[in-house]
Amino acid sequence: MKISIIFDTNRVGEAITSNVILEKKIPFNILTAKINAKGGEMLIEAPDDKAAELVQAFKEKGVRVETRKFVEILPHKCSNCGQCYSICPVDAITFDEDYTISLKQQDCIGCLQCVDSCPFEAIVKVL
Repeated sequence: MKISIIFDTNRVGEAITSNVILEKKIPFNILTAKINAKGGEMLIEAPDDKAAELVQAFKEKGVRVETRKFVEILPHKCSNCGQCYSICPVDAITFDEDYTISLKQQDCIGCLQCVDSCPFEAIVKVL
């Protein structure tokens, strides 16, 4: 399961992630992390059977936690130009046999590069 951990300005200086790892002893992958002194967000991938435990552990440390799908393609706006397909780092966006764009939601890591690259604003971030 993919989990988004959002740090505010007050929590960014604390060793929250390492403390959760040490306390819970649950391995997880850090897929992306954009954190600075003002706060930020980290996207992790956790084992499905341990996700609830990790979510609770991070919440207890005072950070916001979201489990969500990350992007959605709006078919009525999409021209199937392929810009998002060419930029997706994990091949979550594909061309179907009829050359239309589709999204494999389970493969999306939430990097949002596709949102920024779409000239038609046909891909939106979904919380």
